[in-house]
Amino acid sequence: MTTARAERAVDRAWPLLAVLGAGLFLVAVDATVLHVALPDLVRQLRPGAAAQVWIVAIYPLTAAPLLLPFGTLGDRYGRRRVLITGYVVFGIASLGCAFAPNVPALLAFRAVLGVGGAMIMPVTMSLLRELFPDQRRRRTAIAVCSGIAGTGSVFGPILGGVLVEAWGWRATFLLNPPVILTAVVLALRWLPRARPGRRPWDATSAALAAGGVLGIAFAVGHPGAWPTAVASGATGCVLIGLFLRRQRRTDPPLLDLTLFRRPGVRAAVGGVLLVMSTLVGLGLLFAQYLQVVLGLSPTAAAGRLLLVLGASAVGSVVTPSLLGRFGNARVRTAGFAVAAVSLLVPAAGSAALTSPILLGAGLTGLGLGMALALTSSTDTLLSATSADQAGGAAAVEKTGYELGAGFGTTVFGSLAAAVYAGHLAVPAGVPEPARQLALSGPAQAEAATSGLTSRLAGEVLDAAKVACTTGLQVSAAVACGLFVVAVVVSAGAPRR
Repeated sequence: MTTARAERAVDRAWPLLAVLGAGLFLVAVDATVLHVALPDLVRQLRPGAAAQVWIVAIYPLTAAPLLLPFGTLGDRYGRRRVLITGYVVFGIASLGCAFAPNVPALLAFRAVLGVGGAMIMPVTMSLLRELFPDQRRRRTAIAVCSGIAGTGSVFGPILGGVLVEAWGWRATFLLNPPVILTAVVLALRWLPRARPGRRPWDATSAALAAGGVLGIAFAVGHPGAWPTAVASGATGCVLIGLFLRRQRRTDPPLLDLTLFRRPGVRAAVGGVLLVMSTLVGLGLLFAQYLQVVLGLSPTAAAGRLLLVLGASAVGSVVTPSLLGRFGNARVRTAGFAVAAVSLLVPAAGSAALTSPILLGAGLTGLGLGMALALTSSTDTLLSATSADQAGGAAAVEKTGYELGAGFGTTVFGSLAAAVYAGHLAVPAGVPEPARQLALSGPAQAEAATSGLTSRLAGEVLDAAKVACTTGLQVSAAVACGLFVVAVVVSAGAPRR
């Protein structure tokens, strides 16, 4: 490539990064955007309790198993082709969701939305190897995309609340098509055409990997139905075992397992799992706390959570220099340490959480620490393999992202719910139906006060706020402990 062509490629790469980041943000947002839009959706479409769960869960359950197949498909047949196809599928499915006339149609289009997301996520990350051959620039791009993907899931409920307040639940899907259309046009114009890879694409391995991840993802996301969850998880583990066995015997394999023997890779995968489980799990609890306890509107709560995004943006600026100077392992360890210290704020309880300065410092530190840890982990994975196999490495990272997000929602959500129910002091005189409704969650406490005297209603709401704060406090303390363990483990990982 001549110097002039190289300069033009670099000039196009940064605008393309904005396009790729916007698409990645929408994919991340759609995983959680319905958490607060569901009540409005229920009023219109009237889904049953089981259907409500599936409306939310079918998107990640469809996306997670397909990340590795589509990531490696991009390596084989061209990332540009897979990415643009993913954009088109995602945009059409978004329109289908927005105008779905009934629950079956919405479920079908949410599943197709997951297929589009699974095409977009790993190919977006693997394209960074292609668009940014210079390591320093690539690390900056990785930092930007990692921050966008991580914070997108946190902002989903808040953004959903803002859109529902203004236009109703269908608006949460109408946000996507204009952005996706712009992304398709710019990708067609600017993304370089690459020759298809020479490595064959093993459909049997892809099917085994998809089935295995689906089983594990279902088990992680549905622990309440434990017999089904255990059976699903066991089946998933068996299929993953068969997948790994086939990779050792197939030449060339769909996924090169020597990737996991390279320095820091296993610690990086663990880092992605930990960061995403904490970011998504606690992010949902923070969103709930800001609205239920502090009484903020969705827009005002979004303003507070912008501190996480701002800190992540700062992290994307400073991380490349830190990686070049200290190496991935040290930066990842530092990120874990910053996150652990920041979590001391919510772990301290209401005294710290009600202080705007302390809460702001905690959210800022959390965003910065997670940006450092997530960027260094992603860079480790993408740098551990050749450019023509980057899709497989990116798919491993994004599978960790999806499983971590599901694990965080389940574990921290269940923990906070249990603590809330155990600490909710319902005053005497509250009827049993209202008491049970209040115990079901902080968001339901206000509905439980219907028909109560003003004194009893005030006492129920005050008790719910205290219990909600305690749930966040305990969850943050557990997350802080996990990050302390991660600091110790990461400090002992090979440094390169």
